[in-house]
Amino acid sequence: MTISRTWIRPLLLGWLVWTIYSAFHAGVLSLSERLPYVYALPSSLMSNYLMALYTIPVWFWTTYVLAPRHWLVQVLGHVAGAFAFAFGWVESFWQLFIWLYGREIFELARMERTRYWQALSTMSMYGLVVGVFYMRRHHRQLREKERREADLRLHTNKMELAVLKAQLNPHFLFNTLNSINAMVGSDPEGARQVLARLAEVLRYSLESDRRALVPLAEELRFVATYLDIEQARFGKRLQVRLEIDNEARALLVPPMILQPLAENAVRHGIAPKEEGGELIIRVQTRNAQLDIEVADNGVGTTTSRQEELLHNGTGLRNTDLRLRKMFGEDAGLQVSTGEAGFRVKFHIPITEAQLHTDHPT
Repeated sequence: MTISRTWIRPLLLGWLVWTIYSAFHAGVLSLSERLPYVYALPSSLMSNYLMALYTIPVWFWTTYVLAPRHWLVQVLGHVAGAFAFAFGWVESFWQLFIWLYGREIFELARMERTRYWQALSTMSMYGLVVGVFYMRRHHRQLREKERREADLRLHTNKMELAVLKAQLNPHFLFNTLNSINAMVGSDPEGARQVLARLAEVLRYSLESDRRALVPLAEELRFVATYLDIEQARFGKRLQVRLEIDNEARALLVPPMILQPLAENAVRHGIAPKEEGGELIIRVQTRNAQLDIEVADNGVGTTTSRQEELLHNGTGLRNTDLRLRKMFGEDAGLQVSTGEAGFRVKFHIPITEAQLHTDHPT
């Protein structure tokens, strides 16, 4: 079934091309020989369909015998092939013509006087057919090369994303354990509860390695659990506010994409501020894209410090690279800061598949 579907389209296309050419050739023959078109057409169809049959061995000769050879061997092989093609077609056509119409009609048509012209035109047709075969072969090679390069880019991209996530997980775990360690001496029960939340966080982290995208609702629950850990450490100094478009909760985002941004806001914005501050996560859908923002009203930072965090900090740098590799350069982090606060934004395109995702409960 597969083979027939593979061959049926080129065979039908070849038949159509040869039929159109035969109709045109019959018109030329009718004008040059003053022969009624209704008589010229059958003869033209017969000769060209016969020539089409001869192109089948020419295809094998070109593709499997000569193509792997040295260019000089190919040239000599095609010279020999052109003579064989012309001789075979002329002799076959004559015998077929005699069988259908008789030798008397053959002699009246005086076909022998045009022997060399027929051979020359057939050789020209051989060159044209071989050129088409070579063009088709070159086109297929280009497509195969493009497919291999695309597969290689996809494989490389997946490997790079895996490396970025592998770098992020231990970094996240190290910082979370530091938060728990700060509580052990002063609040053992609180530390125990935080460890339970850490178990939830680690379970999500391990499960996320098996998925490229997760519903936003899951990512928000994960970030909320992480911020519970941080609130146990900072107490009332850390306030959290979520402003989430309800329709966005079912849309897909990369796992662990918000946690590094929240961690950056807590660590570099709110923690250094004596009275603490508020962390805000805003999500809305607009213009076929998902707009996500993580902001704080902490100490802020300078432009140079902002660039250092984005390019040298593990969390922000890896998040920026992940977004760019998954969604293109325009999806990278947009960072703005001032004397009071730090804001990170990014955009994810909303695909048609996401629009049909069931809303999580």
